Amino acid sequence: MNARIPAGLPGFLALALILASSAHAADKELRPPLRRTAVSIVGEDFYVNGKATYAGRHWNGKSIEGLLLNSRMVQGIFDDRNPATISRWAYPDTRKWDAERNTREFIDAMTIWRQHGLLAFTINLQGGSPEGYSTNQSWHNSAINADGSLDPAYLARLERILNRADELGMAVILGYFYFGQDERLKDEPAVIRAVDEATHWVLDRGYRNVLIEVNNECNVRYDHDILKPDRVVELITRVKNISHQGRRLLAGTSYGGGTIPGDRVVAASDFVLLHGNGVSDPRRITEMVKKVRALPSYWAKPILFNEDDHFNFDKPENNFVAAVNEHASWGFFDYRMKDETFPDGYQSVPVNWGLSSPRKQGFFALLSTITGINPGNAGVAAATPGAPAPVKAAQRGGGISITRTTYQGWADSYVVSNGKIEAIVVPAIGRVMQFREIGAEGPLWENMALFGRAADATSAEWINFGGDKTWPSPQSQWPKVTPRAWPPPAAFDSMAVTAKVEGAALVLSSPVDPHFGIRTERRVELDSAKPVMKITTRYFCVAGTPRKVGVWIITQLKDPAGVFIPLPRVLKFIDGYNRQSSELPANLKVENGLISLTRDSKKSTKIGSDAGSMLWVGERMMLRIDSPRAAGADYPDEGSSVEIYTNSDPAQYVELESLGPLNLMRPGSEIEQVSTYTLLPRTGVSPGAEARKVYGLQPN
Repeated sequence: MNARIPAGLPGFLALALILASSAHAADKELRPPLRRTAVSIVGEDFYVNGKATYAGRHWNGKSIEGLLLNSRMVQGIFDDRNPATISRWAYPDTRKWDAERNTREFIDAMTIWRQHGLLAFTINLQGGSPEGYSTNQSWHNSAINADGSLDPAYLARLERILNRADELGMAVILGYFYFGQDERLKDEPAVIRAVDEATHWVLDRGYRNVLIEVNNECNVRYDHDILKPDRVVELITRVKNISHQGRRLLAGTSYGGGTIPGDRVVAASDFVLLHGNGVSDPRRITEMVKKVRALPSYWAKPILFNEDDHFNFDKPENNFVAAVNEHASWGFFDYRMKDETFPDGYQSVPVNWGLSSPRKQGFFALLSTITGINPGNAGVAAATPGAPAPVKAAQRGGGISITRTTYQGWADSYVVSNGKIEAIVVPAIGRVMQFREIGAEGPLWENMALFGRAADATSAEWINFGGDKTWPSPQSQWPKVTPRAWPPPAAFDSMAVTAKVEGAALVLSSPVDPHFGIRTERRVELDSAKPVMKITTRYFCVAGTPRKVGVWIITQLKDPAGVFIPLPRVLKFIDGYNRQSSELPANLKVENGLISLTRDSKKSTKIGSDAGSMLWVGERMMLRIDSPRAAGADYPDEGSSVEIYTNSDPAQYVELESLGPLNLMRPGSEIEQVSTYTLLPRTGVSPGAEARKVYGLQPN
C-alpha cells in the first residue's frame, strides 16, 4: 500500500512536496548511479569487485577460479519492427507478441540463473536468430536505426536488464551487431556511429560489468566490410579508445563455430571469444583452446566460449567439461529444435526464460555442480567475492528443511522448503520475500532497488521492500496512536525481527512497537507434500491503552494477468465491493460469481470485499490466498475482510490484503489470523476461466 496525500493537505504544501521531489529526481539524473559490480581481467582470469570469480573452487581436479561461466540469452530485448512477421513470435497463452513481457520475464529469471552459479550472459542489440538458425531473416530486430542512432525503447529494456545484472553481481557480454540484421544500417558511417553511441551509452551510465562483443561471428555473411575479419579490429580498437572518467570497456569479437580467430583480432582483443557450434567432439574444444594459446598474437588473457549448442550434460565428457578442463570459460547456446515447444530453447522466440526443459535443467545442474553453488540455498550472494557462505540449520521435521543463507544481500535469511516449493524469509526486514516452486520464478514482488538495504525505523519515507508483511488495522487510527499517519508503525514494518526454528516451522518475533505496545509473531510453515504455505500471525499486547486492533496481512505481488475475488453468497456491499479510492481498478467487473480486475499503469486504486479468498493470476502460475471470514465479527474499512490495491507505474505491483476482525486489545491479550497460500499452475486458458475453475464456478 502506498501513502496518499491527505485530503486536508493545503494545496501549496502539496505543490511544494511535488516540486522538491522533482528537483531531487533531476539532481539524481545529473550523475550515473553508483554500481555494485565491476568486472576486470588479471592475466587469464576474470575478477569481480577485485577478487577472482569462484575463488578457491576446484572441480574434477581443475581450478574453476577466474572463469566466467555463461549462457547465450541474446533475445532479452527482442522486438520485431516488421508487421508482416511479428505474429510469428506470439506467446501460446495470449496469442500475441509482447516485448515488455519478454524483458520482464527475462529479469524475473535472472535470480534463478545466478543461484545456480551463472556469472554472465550474452545479449545483443540485434539479437540472434529467433529460429535458432536461419538462412533468411525477414524480421527486423535491431536496437540500431538505419543511421546508426539507437532506439530508446530497446535501450530502456536493456537498461533494466543491465541494472539487474549489476545488482546480482553478474557480467553482461553485450553484442552490438548480428549478421542478417547489420544490413538494416545504411552504410559504414552508420556502423561507426552505432559503435560510438552504444559505447558512450554504457559508459555514461556507470556500468562496470559490461564486456563488448563487437559482432557475433565476424566471418559469417556481414554486409558491411568493417564488420568482417579483415577490418573488425578497427571497431574493437574504437571501443577500447572511448573512455569516460578514465574508464573504458573490455572488448573483443567472435568467429563462427569451430574457427580459430585471426592473429590481428586476438592481438586487439581483451579476451578471446570462441564458439563451439559444429564441434560435436569435446576433444576439438580442447584443441581449439590449445591452438589459441599457441598463436603468436596471444598473451595471457581469458579464453571464453559464449556460444555452443552441444549438451550431453549427463555424460562425463562433453564440451562444457572439456572447456573447463582447459581453464576456458564456456557458454550454453540453446534453441528450440524440431517439434519442440514453448518451454524449450533460450534463443527461439517467444522465450521461456525459466529452467523449463530437461536440457536447460541439465545445463544448470552441471553448472551448479562445477561451481559448487547450491541453488537450494537461494542466496545469490554466495558466489560473490566477500559474501558469507550459506549455513544449514540443523532442525528438520516432516520432510521440511530450513536453511540459513544470504538472500539478495541480506545475511541470516532463511529458506523453508519441502523439496518442491520454498518460502524465502528475511528477518532483517521482517518479511516473507518469496514463495515459489524450486527453480521457478516466484509471484511475490520484490523491490530490486532495495536489495540488501537495512530496515530503518527513523525514515520519514516508506521503505517499500515488497514481499509479505503485517500491519495493525484500521489504518485510520495510526495518526491517533503514532506521531505520523505514514509510514506504517515502526515495529510492524521497519524493524528487524528475530527468527527461531521450531521443528518444521520458522517463527518470526518482532520488537514491541513503541506506540501500539504490541509485538507480532509470524509462524511460517509449509505442507510436507503440497504447494501450500501457512502463516499464522499473532499480536501480543504488552502495554498501552486498550484499543480495537485487527491483524492485517499485506502480500505484494507482481503485475498480474488478472486478480479475482469470489463473491460471498450473501453480499454485504450492494455493488459487490467496497470502493476505497477515488478511481476504480482497470477492467473491474462483477459477474459470474467473481470480482475481477487488472492493474492500471496510470493510477493507483483500491477496493474491499467481505470475502475470505483472493486469487492472483500470472502468466505461468497462480497464487490463491485464503483467510476465512469470521461470521458476525467486526471488520475494519466498513466491514472489509479482503482488499486489493493496485499500484501505478513505475513500481508494477498489486497488493492482496487479508484483514482479521477487530478485537479490543489490552495488556496480556492476544489475537490471531491464519493465512493459507497455495501455488497453482496455469493451464493456458484465460485468467477468468482459470479463476472460475479454481473456485468451482460454472464456465461462461
